[in-house]
Amino acid sequence: MVFNLNKEQKALCCISLAWFLILSGRYSISNLLPNIVSDLNFSWTAAGTGLTLMWFFYALLQFPSGIFSDIKGRRISIIIGMIIFSISYLFVGFSIHYIMFLFALIILGAGTGIYPAVGISMITDIFKKQRGRALGIRSSAGSLAYAIPILAAAIGSFYSWRYFFFLWSFICFISIFLFYHGTWESTTLPDDVSIKERVFDGIKVFINRKVQLIFIVNLLLAITWISYMSFYPSYLIIDKGFSELQAAFALGILGLGGFIFKPIIGSLSDRYNKKIIMLILAFITSVGTFFIVNIQNLWIILLISFIPSLATAIFPVINSFLMDQWEEKGRAGKLGFYRSSLILLSSPASAFIGILKDNYNFDIPFLGISLILFIAALILAFNLLLSRKKNE
Repeated sequence: MVFNLNKEQKALCCISLAWFLILSGRYSISNLLPNIVSDLNFSWTAAGTGLTLMWFFYALLQFPSGIFSDIKGRRISIIIGMIIFSISYLFVGFSIHYIMFLFALIILGAGTGIYPAVGISMITDIFKKQRGRALGIRSSAGSLAYAIPILAAAIGSFYSWRYFFFLWSFICFISIFLFYHGTWESTTLPDDVSIKERVFDGIKVFINRKVQLIFIVNLLLAITWISYMSFYPSYLIIDKGFSELQAAFALGILGLGGFIFKPIIGSLSDRYNKKIIMLILAFITSVGTFFIVNIQNLWIILLISFIPSLATAIFPVINSFLMDQWEEKGRAGKLGFYRSSLILLSSPASAFIGILKDNYNFDIPFLGISLILFIAALILAFNLLLSRKKNE
């Protein structure tokens, strides 16, 4: 069946595979974190600090990688990123103390940070029509990554958490070969380039008032997403009494929800008001998070663990909205600056949650996540009401 795909569909599969490998390894770190914390003997504050640094470098690389891909090409940029994060998973497995683990997280953040703006821009270059659907499919491939922590938990239970990262590094190196042969350069490379012009071009994205509003909403959503991805499995294991395998299943259910909903929501965003879609999803996720905090029953939490995935389904809608605002020239640089600013501002969330856990428990920050999602929904509701009054 794979051989019946046209070249655009094959490229989408390769780009989506890279995203899948990035997220699956990162989610597995979150799920195995209680084991890693215990084995390497460091605090949750230290764990949160390490994850914050990972997110920091993930954010830091997105703007320069976007500019680099506008100048040198999308394909080579993604391949470089894939090589770096393949090595980083190997370093995680070899970590024998906190400093080594911290270094591995920084390298992981840098390698994975090269990909997002470039990958989204590459899909946008290739798919002139049904862009929201293509971005939704790529995002859904990332949702499949939620199933991998189940494998990681099984390997960790029977052998050691280290073996999973050795395996994943090997798989990532194989994927580089597949990406190289399944893609092509998707953008026209410029003959004459002004780095200064591209930098200022990226900074100017925030002049657009529509982008300013979406950035505020996106920032609130990014804080909640980073918090969920950093500590949701640990929250279930430490405070809810789940086993690692049960927490991995909960994370897998969350991912399955994203896999199902993202293409549907991506397609809906091509036809209906994107802000209304984002408002509904943010509100439902806020309510769902509140219930997760206040419920102790294992089966009910497993049943409703798909709800947080609705917040992640907002991201392809936002990406589609942003891509509609920018022309092809310098597109990756613009998105890179946008995403760098977004994640740099939201990256301290992991450290903050680690501190709250050491001093209180995980319930407090997850209640905060529910409140932040509700605020995002209120902002969108207010904007829609204001727009309606202007049009009357």
